[in-house]
Amino acid sequence: MEKMILLGTHGRFGEELIKSAELILGEMKDVRSFSLLPGMALEDYIPSVAETLGKLPKGTLCLVDLFGGTPCNAFCALSREYGNAVVTGLNLAMLMEVYMNKDQLSNQELADLAVFTLKESGKNATRILGETP
Repeated sequence: MEKMILLGTHGRFGEELIKSAELILGEMKDVRSFSLLPGMALEDYIPSVAETLGKLPKGTLCLVDLFGGTPCNAFCALSREYGNAVVTGLNLAMLMEVYMNKDQLSNQELADLAVFTLKESGKNATRILGETP
């Protein structure tokens, strides 16, 4: 089985992030999003994530939106059984960088790359470009 990247987000953010990345990179295989929808409890969210993780190798990289949010808590709780890595702060740059390197790097290296990309992707563009304010 190919190396998978799993996304865990509030609402359909992950699904839309995949669509946005595909505008730039083309079709993204081996990326799956788990959307926490209104009214959904942790107990409703975990089974579908667990079912997928159970089919994947230990160490699968999971990118989630917010530290301490329900998707983060679910993926972290499941990491005890499935050994998945969880990185918070999911953004478009992170997803694209990880996806483009998923076949060359280990899952731990991808997790480190995700954090590095998160830190590097935030810029004060108007300051850098010499624009005001």
